[in-house]
Amino acid sequence: MIFIKLVILLLLLVIFLFLSVRLTRRGLSRRYEPKAQTPWNILNEGQDPTV
Repeated sequence: MIFIKLVILLLLLVIFLFLSVRLTRRGLSRRYEPKAQTPWNILNEGQDPTV
């Protein structure tokens, strides 16, 4: 019985480690890098790019 519990815990640990490694390799921080400045990006600053 305790062997089954240890196997389940080990499997959960391996799955967690696998997912965390995949997420860090994917580079989630790239999503939050500032975008290149275009006339339409100044809309975020409250300015109208059409004038």
